[in-house]
Amino acid sequence: MDTDLRSLLDLYEANGDEAIYARAKPLYEQAIAARPYADLVRDYGYLLECHGRRALRAAVDQYEGALTLDPDSDKIRYQKISARAALGEIDEEIHDYRAQLAAAPDDPRPYRYLVRAYLAARNYDQAREVLDAGLARESHDRVLIESRGDLRAATGDAEGAMADWLQAIELDPEDIAPLYATAFLHERQGRLAEAIDAWDAIRDWALARGYHLDAAWPERERERLLGELRGGK
Repeated sequence: MDTDLRSLLDLYEANGDEAIYARAKPLYEQAIAARPYADLVRDYGYLLECHGRRALRAAVDQYEGALTLDPDSDKIRYQKISARAALGEIDEEIHDYRAQLAAAPDDPRPYRYLVRAYLAARNYDQAREVLDAGLARESHDRVLIESRGDLRAATGDAEGAMADWLQAIELDPEDIAPLYATAFLHERQGRLAEAIDAWDAIRDWALARGYHLDAAWPERERERLLGELRGGK
C-alpha cells in the first residue's frame, strides 16, 4: 500500500495529472487515519505542496491574462505579486517593476508595485529606498504610506506602523486593509484590548455598508480575543 502511494506521489510530481492527485489524496488520508507515521505524513504534506504550487502557478497565469484585459488594475498586480512571492519567483516581479519605474519615474504606480514586491521579498533596505523616492514625489500617496507602515511593522517600529496605517485610512476611509494590519499587529504585541477595538471597527465598517458576510470574521476574532482576555485575568 505504501509503495503504491509513493508511486502515485512520484507520478503526480512528474506530470501534474490532477486525476492522480484526486486518486492519491483520499488514499493518503485513509492510510494516515489507519496508521500514521512520519514518512507517510511527510509524503502527504508533499502531495499537498505539489498541488498547491500547481494551483498557484495556474493563478499567476490567470492574473497575467487578467492584466492583458485590464493593465491598469492595481488589485490584479498586487495579487500577482503575492502569488509569485509564494512561488519563490518574486525576483521576476522586482525586475519587471524596476524596468517600469525606470521608464516612467513620474508615474506613482511603479513605485507602489515595486515597494510591494520588495516587501514580499523581505528586502527592506530596497523597499525603503523606493518608498523614500516615491514619497519625495508625492508625500500624500495613500498606497505608499500604507506600505511604509508595512515596512515599519516588519522592521520593529510598531508605533510608526500604526501611525502610517491610521493616516492611510484617513486618506481613503473606504479601504480598511490597514485596520486588519493594525488588529494583527496589536495581537502580536500582546495588546488584546486594542486588537479587539480594531476588530470592532472593522465589523462596524462592514455592517454600516450592509456587508454582513464581511462582518462575520471580525466578530469571530473579537470573540476569540475577548475569551483570551478573560482567561488571562
